[in-house]
Amino acid sequence: MVSFGSRKGEAGSLSVYLMVVAFLLVGGFFAWLSVKAAPVEVAVVEEGPTENLATVVALDVFGTDPMAQAGMVIQLARLGVQSLIGAEAFFVGVPNLTSPYLIKMTSGVVANGGVVENGATVSLTGMVHAMSDSVADAWVASGGIAEGDRIIAEFAESFFEASEVNVTAPPRPDTN
Repeated sequence: MVSFGSRKGEAGSLSVYLMVVAFLLVGGFFAWLSVKAAPVEVAVVEEGPTENLATVVALDVFGTDPMAQAGMVIQLARLGVQSLIGAEAFFVGVPNLTSPYLIKMTSGVVANGGVVENGATVSLTGMVHAMSDSVADAWVASGGIAEGDRIIAEFAESFFEASEVNVTAPPRPDTN
């Protein structure tokens, strides 16, 4: 093999100095970054329930075609309760409809003390669904309506499933 000689003098003369300069440059760069960097705050946004995202629908628009709002969470205000059907359902008067409209409260509303009286004024939040025989059967099976009221519920083409019921005015007392 061919001898290249000692490399100690060639490799070691500047390497230590270059290494120290490289460390100082990197340290200076990090110091400069820490001075120039702005603090960043991260805000955590939690999504709330979709009930707060209800679309307010005018009663005359709703009364024209209730099924046009099917599949959307809507809010209806100031509806007069005309008659009760069992513990979970009732009829309200809606402008532009010839007959009262069926409202069914969810089990969560009933469990939270959702009691509606005949003649009260209510505001509702929920969804419109098409009525069918199987829906009426499920209501009777769950105890929401009585078997005798099943026929009344079946005559409705659609119903409003209320996930929130607010009584805005109690019924007027009889002055007889």
